[in-house]
Amino acid sequence: MVSRVLFLALFVCTALAQDEDDARGEQQIAEELAFGAEVVELNEQNFEHLTQAATGATSGDWLVLFCKDSVSRCAKVTANWQKVAVTLAASREAKGMPRINVAQVDTSTSAWLRKRFGVQSVPVVLLFKGGVMYSFHGGGFSVDRLVSFAERDYERSNRMLVPPEPHVATPHDQTFLITIGTVACGAAVLWVVDQGLARWYRYQTKMSKAAKKEASKAAAKPAAAQEGAKSDGTR
Repeated sequence: MVSRVLFLALFVCTALAQDEDDARGEQQIAEELAFGAEVVELNEQNFEHLTQAATGATSGDWLVLFCKDSVSRCAKVTANWQKVAVTLAASREAKGMPRINVAQVDTSTSAWLRKRFGVQSVPVVLLFKGGVMYSFHGGGFSVDRLVSFAERDYERSNRMLVPPEPHVATPHDQTFLITIGTVACGAAVLWVVDQGLARWYRYQTKMSKAAKKEASKAAAKPAAAQEGAKSDGTR
């Protein structure tokens, strides 16, 4: 009886140890498959360059979290976002499929992106795939739900064409605009000065003509008086 109990205990311990080894092995395999997986930080300057969201031409699919630190609901999602990247990368590698890029946007510093994609409140998760964006809905932002959404459940979600990229002024653009503005202001000042000088010249010309006319009248009066005196003497 005692030997049977010992045998059962040994069997259970061996099974538990085997399960633990299997779990460790699966975790190691997952880590190897997900090697290099990371969350990309996107902003207004690099979003379209990296994602090519409007065309979906070369950079693949992108699962993007829109969040900001001041919103308490974002804290939990952000904390799990790296795990989403690793889990999704391992799943895709195991299936021999292209990886899905995982990224996040801080909406507090990217107002143009928030406006472009109609993000009214956060957190929001969007999948950009082939020039179309899909919205994650369902409330729970668990790792499993997010991975499932990125791989297959997006087909049942709301979708729309990715809005075109608004023009965001680069430092070069800003320098160019400042230069053009300065030149325009200088041209406006010169125009005002030119108009003022032209009016002053017309005024001076008008006054000069009036003065000459008055001088002619004044010179004509003595001559007329002299002619009148001659006429009286002749009579």
